[in-house]
Amino acid sequence: MDLSGFLHFLRTPGYRRAVVLRRSAAAVLVAGAALSALMNRANADPGVVVFARDVAPGDVVEADDLAVRPLPEDAVPSSAVTSLEDASGQIIASHASAGEVVTATRLLGPDLVSALVGDDADEFTLVPVKLADPDILPMLHHGDHVSVVTAGEKEAITVAESGIVVIAGAPEEDDNPSSGLLLLLRHRDASAVAAASLSSPLAVVIAQRGR
Repeated sequence: MDLSGFLHFLRTPGYRRAVVLRRSAAAVLVAGAALSALMNRANADPGVVVFARDVAPGDVVEADDLAVRPLPEDAVPSSAVTSLEDASGQIIASHASAGEVVTATRLLGPDLVSALVGDDADEFTLVPVKLADPDILPMLHHGDHVSVVTAGEKEAITVAESGIVVIAGAPEEDDNPSSGLLLLLRHRDASAVAAASLSSPLAVVIAQRGR
Protein backbone atom coordinates (compact mmCIF):
# COMPACT_ATOMS: atom_id res chain seq x y z
CA MET A 1 0.00 0.00 0.00
CA ASP A 2 1.47 3.37 -1.05
CA LEU A 3 1.16 6.58 0.97
CA SER A 4 -1.95 7.83 -0.84
CA GLY A 5 -3.65 4.47 -0.35
CA PHE A 6 -2.72 4.42 3.34
CA LEU A 7 -4.13 7.95 3.84
CA HIS A 8 -7.34 6.92 2.08
CA PHE A 9 -7.53 3.88 4.36
CA LEU A 10 -7.24 6.09 7.45
CA ARG A 11 -9.96 8.45 6.20
CA THR A 12 -12.38 5.62 5.50
CA PRO A 13 -14.42 4.48 8.51
CA GLY A 14 -14.59 0.76 9.10
CA TYR A 15 -13.71 -2.15 11.31
CA ARG A 16 -10.21 -2.65 9.88
CA ARG A 17 -9.32 1.02 10.42
CA ALA A 18 -10.54 0.85 14.02
CA VAL A 19 -8.44 -2.25 14.70
CA VAL A 20 -5.33 -0.66 13.16
CA LEU A 21 -5.80 2.55 15.13
CA ARG A 22 -6.34 0.67 18.41
CA ARG A 23 -3.25 -1.46 17.88
CA SER A 24 -1.16 1.56 16.91
CA ALA A 25 -2.30 3.45 20.00
CA ALA A 26 -1.51 0.45 22.20
CA ALA A 27 1.97 0.12 20.68
CA VAL A 28 2.64 3.82 21.31
CA LEU A 29 1.52 3.50 24.93
CA VAL A 30 3.68 0.42 25.52
CA ALA A 31 6.72 2.11 23.99
CA GLY A 32 6.10 5.23 26.06
CA ALA A 33 5.78 3.20 29.25
CA ALA A 34 9.01 1.34 28.51
CA LEU A 35 10.87 4.58 27.80
CA SER A 36 9.52 6.14 30.97
CA ALA A 37 10.60 3.12 33.01
CA LEU A 38 14.11 3.29 31.57
CA MET A 39 14.36 7.02 32.30
CA ASN A 40 13.09 6.54 35.84
CA ARG A 41 15.57 3.71 36.39
CA ALA A 42 18.45 5.86 35.09
CA ASN A 43 17.40 8.73 37.34
CA ALA A 44 17.08 6.39 40.31
CA ASP A 45 20.53 4.84 39.86
CA PRO A 46 23.15 6.57 42.04
CA GLY A 47 25.85 8.56 40.32
CA VAL A 48 29.31 7.23 41.16
CA VAL A 49 32.78 8.36 40.18
CA VAL A 50 34.62 6.16 37.68
CA PHE A 51 38.01 6.43 36.02
CA ALA A 52 37.70 8.02 32.59
CA ARG A 53 41.05 6.58 31.51
CA ASP A 54 43.77 4.24 32.73
CA VAL A 55 45.83 5.45 35.68
CA ALA A 56 49.05 4.02 37.13
CA PRO A 57 50.13 3.45 40.75
CA GLY A 58 51.40 6.65 42.32
CA ASP A 59 49.56 8.92 39.87
CA VAL A 60 47.86 12.00 41.24
CA VAL A 61 44.27 11.71 40.05
CA GLU A 62 43.19 14.79 38.09
CA ALA A 63 39.68 15.92 37.18
CA ASP A 64 40.22 14.80 33.57
CA ASP A 65 40.89 11.26 34.84
CA LEU A 66 37.37 11.03 36.29
CA ALA A 67 33.73 10.92 35.24
CA VAL A 68 30.38 10.44 37.02
CA ARG A 69 28.08 7.69 35.74
CA PRO A 70 24.83 6.19 37.04
CA LEU A 71 25.12 2.54 38.04
CA PRO A 72 22.60 0.10 39.49
CA GLU A 73 22.72 0.25 43.26
CA ASP A 74 23.65 -3.42 43.58
CA ALA A 75 26.71 -2.82 41.38
CA VAL A 76 28.11 0.03 43.51
CA PRO A 77 30.80 -0.97 46.08
CA SER A 78 30.24 0.20 49.64
CA SER A 79 33.39 2.34 49.50
CA ALA A 80 32.54 3.96 46.14
CA VAL A 81 33.38 7.65 45.79
CA THR A 82 30.33 9.71 44.82
CA SER A 83 31.91 13.14 44.45
CA LEU A 84 34.56 14.28 41.97
CA GLU A 85 36.00 16.57 44.65
CA ASP A 86 36.63 13.59 46.94
CA ALA A 87 38.82 11.87 44.32
CA SER A 88 40.47 14.72 42.46
CA GLY A 89 43.99 15.44 43.73
CA GLN A 90 44.31 12.10 45.52
CA ILE A 91 47.06 9.53 44.87
CA ILE A 92 46.00 6.14 43.54
CA ALA A 93 47.67 3.12 45.09
CA SER A 94 47.20 0.55 42.33
CA HIS A 95 46.57 0.43 38.61
CA ALA A 96 43.02 1.15 37.47
CA SER A 97 41.42 0.89 34.05
CA ALA A 98 38.95 3.21 32.37
CA GLY A 99 35.41 2.50 33.54
CA GLU A 100 36.35 1.13 36.97
CA VAL A 101 34.54 2.57 39.97
CA VAL A 102 36.72 4.80 42.15
CA THR A 103 36.70 3.51 45.72
CA ALA A 104 38.20 4.98 48.86
CA THR A 105 40.29 1.84 49.27
CA ARG A 106 42.06 2.54 45.94
CA LEU A 107 43.14 6.02 47.05
CA LEU A 108 45.89 6.80 49.53
CA GLY A 109 44.23 7.43 52.87
CA PRO A 110 42.85 5.89 56.09
CA ASP A 111 40.31 3.69 54.30
CA LEU A 112 43.09 2.08 52.28
CA VAL A 113 45.21 1.49 55.39
CA SER A 114 42.27 -0.11 57.19
CA ALA A 115 41.59 -2.35 54.18
CA LEU A 116 45.20 -3.60 54.30
CA VAL A 117 45.67 -4.12 58.04
CA GLY A 118 42.17 -4.13 59.53
CA ASP A 119 41.69 -3.05 63.12
CA ASP A 120 45.45 -2.56 63.65
CA ALA A 121 45.54 0.55 61.45
CA ASP A 122 46.67 2.78 64.33
CA GLU A 123 49.82 0.68 64.73
CA PHE A 124 51.01 1.30 61.18
CA THR A 125 52.45 4.24 59.30
CA LEU A 126 53.29 4.96 55.66
CA VAL A 127 57.00 5.11 54.86
CA PRO A 128 58.65 6.00 51.53
CA VAL A 129 61.61 3.70 50.92
CA LYS A 130 64.44 4.47 48.52
CA LEU A 131 65.85 1.25 47.14
CA ALA A 132 69.46 0.66 46.18
CA ASP A 133 68.20 -1.13 43.06
CA PRO A 134 64.99 0.57 41.82
CA ASP A 135 64.78 -1.86 38.89
CA ILE A 136 62.90 -4.23 41.22
CA LEU A 137 59.94 -1.83 41.43
CA PRO A 138 58.07 -3.27 38.41
CA MET A 139 58.17 -6.67 40.16
CA LEU A 140 56.34 -5.34 43.22
CA HIS A 141 52.57 -5.05 43.44
CA HIS A 142 50.08 -3.36 45.71
CA GLY A 143 49.43 -5.59 48.74
CA ASP A 144 52.68 -7.59 48.57
CA HIS A 145 54.25 -8.39 51.94
CA VAL A 146 57.98 -7.68 51.98
CA SER A 147 60.97 -7.61 54.30
CA VAL A 148 63.37 -4.67 54.19
CA VAL A 149 67.01 -5.73 54.25
CA THR A 150 70.42 -4.14 54.09
CA ALA A 151 73.92 -5.47 53.56
CA GLY A 152 75.90 -6.69 56.55
CA GLU A 153 79.56 -7.60 56.71
CA LYS A 154 78.91 -11.25 55.82
CA GLU A 155 75.17 -11.55 55.12
CA ALA A 156 72.04 -9.53 54.69
CA ILE A 157 70.53 -7.93 57.78
CA THR A 158 66.75 -7.76 58.10
CA VAL A 159 65.73 -4.25 59.11
CA ALA A 160 61.98 -4.79 59.11
CA GLU A 161 59.54 -7.61 58.39
CA SER A 162 55.92 -7.71 57.28
CA GLY A 163 55.98 -4.49 55.35
CA ILE A 164 53.03 -4.07 52.97
CA VAL A 165 53.50 -2.51 49.56
CA VAL A 166 51.07 0.36 49.11
CA ILE A 167 52.57 1.96 46.00
CA ALA A 168 55.23 0.55 43.72
CA GLY A 169 55.48 3.14 40.99
CA ALA A 170 58.16 4.08 38.52
CA PRO A 171 61.70 4.75 39.79
CA GLU A 172 61.79 8.00 41.72
CA GLU A 173 61.99 11.20 39.71
CA ASP A 174 62.51 14.72 40.96
CA ASP A 175 59.33 15.94 39.27
CA ASN A 176 57.20 13.05 40.49
CA PRO A 177 57.38 12.76 44.28
CA SER A 178 54.68 10.08 44.37
CA SER A 179 56.80 7.63 42.39
CA GLY A 180 58.99 4.97 43.97
CA LEU A 181 58.11 2.61 46.82
CA LEU A 182 55.69 3.36 49.64
CA LEU A 183 55.41 0.77 52.42
CA LEU A 184 53.02 0.35 55.31
CA LEU A 185 55.08 -0.55 58.39
CA ARG A 186 54.51 -0.88 62.10
CA HIS A 187 55.74 2.19 63.93
CA ARG A 188 58.81 0.49 65.39
CA ASP A 189 59.78 -0.92 61.98
CA ALA A 190 59.22 2.45 60.32
CA SER A 191 61.72 4.04 62.67
CA ALA A 192 64.26 1.28 62.03
CA VAL A 193 63.91 1.63 58.25
CA ALA A 194 64.21 5.42 58.41
CA ALA A 195 67.37 5.15 60.51
CA ALA A 196 68.94 2.47 58.31
CA SER A 197 68.26 4.48 55.14
CA LEU A 198 70.53 7.26 56.41
CA SER A 199 73.65 5.10 56.23
CA SER A 200 72.91 1.89 54.33
CA PRO A 201 71.52 0.87 50.94
CA LEU A 202 68.13 -0.85 51.28
CA ALA A 203 66.48 -3.67 49.37
CA VAL A 204 63.26 -5.64 49.76
CA VAL A 205 62.53 -9.35 49.68
CA ILE A 206 59.04 -10.49 48.73
CA ALA A 207 57.64 -12.68 51.48
CA GLN A 208 54.07 -13.04 50.26
CA ARG A 209 52.24 -11.91 47.17
CA GLY A 210 49.22 -9.68 47.68
CA ARG A 211 45.79 -10.93 46.72
